[in-house]
Amino acid sequence: MSLTTASSLDGGLISSVCRTYGGPSTDGWYTRTRADGGEYSAVVDHPALPGALETTGVRICRGAAVDLADQWAFFDDLAPAAAFVHAGRMSNMRASWDLFEAAEVRAFCPEHRCEEAALLLGRQVHENLEIHGLVARFAATLPEVPDAQVTR
Repeated sequence: MSLTTASSLDGGLISSVCRTYGGPSTDGWYTRTRADGGEYSAVVDHPALPGALETTGVRICRGAAVDLADQWAFFDDLAPAAAFVHAGRMSNMRASWDLFEAAEVRAFCPEHRCEEAALLLGRQVHENLEIHGLVARFAATLPEVPDAQVTR
């Protein structure tokens, strides 16, 4: 993505992910982390998530994100993310396992000459009943395995 082919997002133009999401916001979102060796240039609380988009310069995927003590896992849907959270909470790991509706924004940064990504966090999903419903929805999508193929 070049500065001359900036794409519209959130009512403004983004010329690079790091410049758009890496600094302080006046748009009502809060930057949780900035680029420091992680996969994302920024992770921001962003109440109004943008819709999915794929253009020459910008790709936005909608889905869900799980916070693993500032390591982030992104999923294309809430149901598998909820199953991941549910399994994690039953493990011996002490990570946070917070679940969010999310969008992942990826674009080529002409300044840094690489693809950059930002993770935008929407509504946090924390009600056990909702998480259990999402886990059940995910389990319903799994193919049945015949008893003869099950190893014990």
